[in-house]
Amino acid sequence: MTVPVDIPPTMQINAWNPEGDNRGALAPIGRFAARRQVMSEQLRRFKRVLAPPVPVPLEDWRHPEVGWGLVLPDDDSIPVQARARGDDAPEPLRRLLAARPGSPVLRWSPHLQQLALRRYYDDGTAQDLLIATPTYGVARGCIPHYLLIYAAPSVIPWSVQYALNLALCVGRLDLAVNEGLDNYVDALLSDWAGAKSDVHAPLIWSTDHGSDDITWLMARAIANPLMEKYRADPDLAQVVHLKAAQASGVNLLTELTARRPGLVVTTSHGMTGPLSDAAALTAQLGLLVDADHQPVPLAQMKEWAPEGALWYAHACCAAGSDEASRYVDLLDVSGGAGRIVRDVAAHAGARIAPLPRMLLGQPAPLRAFVGHVEPTFDWTLRQPESGQVTTRALVDALYTQLYNQAVRTPVGWALRELYRQSGAFYGAWQEARGAVDRDEAGARERSLYRQLVAMDLQTLVVLGDPTVALPPL
Repeated sequence: MTVPVDIPPTMQINAWNPEGDNRGALAPIGRFAARRQVMSEQLRRFKRVLAPPVPVPLEDWRHPEVGWGLVLPDDDSIPVQARARGDDAPEPLRRLLAARPGSPVLRWSPHLQQLALRRYYDDGTAQDLLIATPTYGVARGCIPHYLLIYAAPSVIPWSVQYALNLALCVGRLDLAVNEGLDNYVDALLSDWAGAKSDVHAPLIWSTDHGSDDITWLMARAIANPLMEKYRADPDLAQVVHLKAAQASGVNLLTELTARRPGLVVTTSHGMTGPLSDAAALTAQLGLLVDADHQPVPLAQMKEWAPEGALWYAHACCAAGSDEASRYVDLLDVSGGAGRIVRDVAAHAGARIAPLPRMLLGQPAPLRAFVGHVEPTFDWTLRQPESGQVTTRALVDALYTQLYNQAVRTPVGWALRELYRQSGAFYGAWQEARGAVDRDEAGARERSLYRQLVAMDLQTLVVLGDPTVALPPL
């Protein structure tokens, strides 16, 4: 029912004109209607002309304004056009490029340092494109938002991947054809069609060697909060948590084989010894150390078929090691942690750890392995002064982002908040350095904390293609 409204013939405004009446008569209805029609047409025209386009969602790596690309080492002996096409890439990667038409090949060489990637074009020209301020996409002059580095870290250093992580979504492969590169690319091209891993059944494995050990903190800052999230989600009710004394190598392999989890999350020490035996250290670098302080043998892990699972490992050197530790100047190298980071770098050099290499090359390979190069620190998990746990972004990445049902979130995109925090800590570190120069009380400790956390977050890397995502629930 419409209630009639008695509108007065005049209205007032709060202006004052001393020369006349401050009341105004209403315009005739027909005139108002005509004006409204003109105004409506103007608004429609303004919307067409002035409104900015809807932003392209950066999760959509297939969109040409987002894009995916391959990063290879530069080689002056190869013709420019061949470098632009990636003719020197192994055959599986050439198939991948063909299946993702329009995807560019970018190049890195030592003289570019961490500043740029070089892009060659079919017309024989080239551009050095800045890493820190990229224009996203596959068009000329652009860097794709998603990049797969195909090179050993001794060829394209980890430091390049760290720099790229702050602005882009980056992964790395270092598999020869005879090490399973075919297996990985075939699975990637089919999006792991027919894979038997169960996205509804995540597996968490967390050691705990007591409250004076970092494993106690890792369990409470990462594993336990994730378990609460998964257990409260009806779609993930099949979650299993092997913790403390249950976190043995035997139990891990048993559950991996029996349950075929779609996501594996492990928190533990990573093997970095014996420091006196370089060959043995390299062979078992980063292997998970179980509840009995024993590394989970690589030979055991070969019995498991990943079947498209995604693995996050929070352990020292789980992803690999570098030729020179970034932390050697921050830690006393006369013993303890300082000696470990120095000697691991000296003995193992720049390499990918053996566990992810093996899992990514299996006949039914892993989708991606996410872990740290070098160690991780308790300071990154809990603020040392306040005791506040600081892993919200990591828990969010491993639950809210990866299991997002609105859109399949690529693993590279899921980690973006962690890299953003790294950049923020680098900025805070610069401020703290000024306070150190002014000799302010406590400035050295603040500076060290911010630098360490920034570096720790930045050295989290994706091994595998950064576009992979968990299947929808």
